[in-house]
Amino acid sequence: MRGIVVISMMFLLAPCNSPRPTNVQAVAAESPAGLKAPSHLMYADIDPFVRTDDLTTKEVIQLFVKMRHADQQYRDSLNNGRKENETFFLRKMRANDDANLKILDNIIQKHGWPQKSVFGEEAAYTAWLVIWHHRGKRSVLCRHFDLMEKSVNAGEMSATLFQRIKDQVEMLSPDQIDY
Repeated sequence: MRGIVVISMMFLLAPCNSPRPTNVQAVAAESPAGLKAPSHLMYADIDPFVRTDDLTTKEVIQLFVKMRHADQQYRDSLNNGRKENETFFLRKMRANDDANLKILDNIIQKHGWPQKSVFGEEAAYTAWLVIWHHRGKRSVLCRHFDLMEKSVNAGEMSATLFQRIKDQVEMLSPDQIDY
């Protein structure tokens, strides 16, 4: 019985651990002008196209502070605000979530998964939060799954937070993978 559970787990997590096709040229060519008009990213409170290549560690940490603020601002308002503003708050939340994901992807491309020892506990938590707010999309959860797992093993990411990602991946159907 235990063997069946292990094999089942391997099957469920296999898509996260398999190589994914990359289209670097398409990602590099993306620009604000190349977006389909109007993009919901225009509602974001943070610039999704901020250049992260030349940022110092301190500047990346400051960027994580801005990302965390953008992430939480409308969630707080949604919970504490007036019901008639719900549509506005949801639009802002989605735009900020997607903008933060673009920024995080760029940071990870340059620095790898944000390590607690390098960027601090808050930045590491914010990185997890950005991924967590896309928990309905298996492809997003799997995108950096291996990096998160390595970070947990190195003590650079909360094992509890990673387990939440892992549990969510297991709950989502493998056909939700969109490369």
